Amino acid sequence: MVGCIEPFIKSLKETLHLNNIELQKQGLLLFTEILKKQPEEIKLFTNIATFKDAVSVLMEAVKCPVIEVASEAVKAVTAILRKDHLSFPPIQYGQLENLIETILMRCNDLPLDHQGGRCKNTVISQQTQFLQNALESFRNACSLAVQYQKDPLAQKNTFTAPNSENIDTLKRFSEFLLWISDSLCIPLVMKYSERAIRPGIMEVFISALSILFNVMPDMHERLSIKMGKERIRILSQKICLCAVQAFLTFLVHVFFVIDQEISELLWKTLPLLNFSTLESLRLLSETPDPLYLNETLRNQQYSLLFLFYLAFSHEDRIVPEADLFSAISSFLLSVEDQGDCPPPYIVKAILYLLAICHCSMIM
Repeated sequence: MVGCIEPFIKSLKETLHLNNIELQKQGLLLFTEILKKQPEEIKLFTNIATFKDAVSVLMEAVKCPVIEVASEAVKAVTAILRKDHLSFPPIQYGQLENLIETILMRCNDLPLDHQGGRCKNTVISQQTQFLQNALESFRNACSLAVQYQKDPLAQKNTFTAPNSENIDTLKRFSEFLLWISDSLCIPLVMKYSERAIRPGIMEVFISALSILFNVMPDMHERLSIKMGKERIRILSQKICLCAVQAFLTFLVHVFFVIDQEISELLWKTLPLLNFSTLESLRLLSETPDPLYLNETLRNQQYSLLFLFYLAFSHEDRIVPEADLFSAISSFLLSVEDQGDCPPPYIVKAILYLLAICHCSMIM
């Protein structure tokens, strides 16, 4: 397929100017399959010009007003973000930035306020799938940045014109990923989550953020504080997501810098908390058997209280206040009976939750 890729890209570009949606979709689908199945040892793009042409075609397709065509284009972008497709020097980091930004801007431009009708559910489904595909592209871009950290040539990215400002650097690309995650990725997911939480979107999103922590290790603290204090709301909306490994890894990254004790607690307990919100309240009300030294249950309860605190402090009432008040009261009686002493950050969470619940119940 290597020798045919240039005429194929040219033909694909021509189809985008035709009034034939099905032909456009099939052409992009074929391109995606080629990108996925091309053996790593055989380079598909043998020169920069061909790669730039491919990027140009994909950007044009992503901007297509027909969402079915744009969706196929995003899948192709996800497939092209593979190290062996970008192995020729210098690596076109600037082209990758343009691709990612174009995709996320296309997501941002999708209207969310739909009129009622039989087509409404179809449109919503298409848009949420488009967002998930876009996040998968962003995740692949983050993975590429991490892979290139281990490649000295990719870091220096030589073979550029001497004495010229080189925009195609790994450092600049990494900074772009951090910027785009905060300016577009996170706001997009938060906007869509107000309509409905889709587990697939959340899993890809959290996985991408986890990888993002490794893109620029020297910026861990800044990113941790930013995520922990400004954007954690979206992550605590569904406690049943806590069993997702990506969610666990992300939260541990966030709180390792902010508070190592919290990080260690989450690392030990989150994989065990695969419960619905109502089941979580029941677990919070349980009393450990006094005949056994059962730290696991108590630590799970501490984690639940901390997650409820995160949710309520960001105005996400994921359980009724009266039910939460009752569960916390049972927890406190159990703690008193057994002489346990919760850590200070859990005491703070309890006091906050009790105050919120009390205010809600007397209004």
